Amino acid sequence: MPPTIALVASAVLLAIAAAKGYRTLTALLVRRALPSTDTESPPVVDGEQTALTGELVVEKPVATGEAAVETPDRPVGAYLWRARFPDNTNGDLTISEWGWERQHWHTFASGLETGRVAVATDGRTVRLDPSWLREATDADPLEGLEIGGITKRDRLSVYLWDSWYTYLRDRTTHRSLRRFAGTVRRHNADVDLDRYLLEARPLLEGTTVSVSGELQVDQGEPVLRGTDESPLLLTDQGFDGHRRWLRRQILLRGGLAAGLLAVAVSLWFEFYVPLAVLIVCWIGYVGYHFVQDVGDFLDFLKRRWR
Repeated sequence: MPPTIALVASAVLLAIAAAKGYRTLTALLVRRALPSTDTESPPVVDGEQTALTGELVVEKPVATGEAAVETPDRPVGAYLWRARFPDNTNGDLTISEWGWERQHWHTFASGLETGRVAVATDGRTVRLDPSWLREATDADPLEGLEIGGITKRDRLSVYLWDSWYTYLRDRTTHRSLRRFAGTVRRHNADVDLDRYLLEARPLLEGTTVSVSGELQVDQGEPVLRGTDESPLLLTDQGFDGHRRWLRRQILLRGGLAAGLLAVAVSLWFEFYVPLAVLIVCWIGYVGYHFVQDVGDFLDFLKRRWR
């Protein structure tokens, strides 16, 4: 019988492996739901799963689009977002002083803001209804989001930003939540919105998008929605790009889950070499990032005291 500490370590590793394995399984299911090819002109059949690729048409821009995208050259039809806070919670450095890229950020909310958008393909327009995405991932509405107070760093469910349903990589913006002062709520008057970050992946008019879901005819208008049987999938990299990304994630997370499972099982047989290798790799990972953080901090001090 292995010692108690080995059993505890094995149980922890098994729990992490199970979580990684579950994420791998969900990625496999989403990959199976992806269409095999980019379809430009699908038949309009009410209640059928449909996939199409075309240009985004913005019938009504999202209200906060100009706050999320600095000087957009086209109307902003939608943007995927996540709200984040930095490690130095008790400090007074703002994003402009420290720089968003020189912080360790923690996500505490995520969602999708949309106006009225559609996809134009082969002379036909199909409207998009993303409400299923919000419901399936329990996404937060940006309007009324509370900033400050006790903020949880992690949660068991997956944020919409990290879900497998969307793969948006054409453009990413980083904005201080000060720009959304009229939309979000502060926990108290002392909360400085300049210390919180909103990261967004916008979809502008004319962007080529690929979408898949269930086609429904609503008062004569074709609308693409998501259901549990036909999830709404959205990407600006084509279905092939979405599929390749999912494949990489499946290999990475599946390999990690298998490795952790192997280490956990080895502990039951009191074979500790795999655990030692894992600890050495973790120490190397932490040390590498520590050196990077020290370098960034020294660069910041040089810039601040010039």
